Amino acid sequence: MGTMNKILTVLGIVSAVFVTLCFVFVWYEKTIPDALIISYFGAVGTEGAVMGWIKNVKEKNNGNNK
Repeated sequence: MGTMNKILTVLGIVSAVFVTLCFVFVWYEKTIPDALIISYFGAVGTEGAVMGWIKNVKEKNNGNNK
């Protein structure tokens, strides 16, 4: 398993835990942590987009070298 796949797996697990904890927080506290949610998914989305871009560039470069 490559490094990018490991990072994406960890991001998926952490995101699932984060969403679950947000649901629990909303259920018991009756408030929504908007800034925290926006910041978290902005960071995770940016990380995923950059990793996808890097993988796409690597695939294109490997295809041209063959």
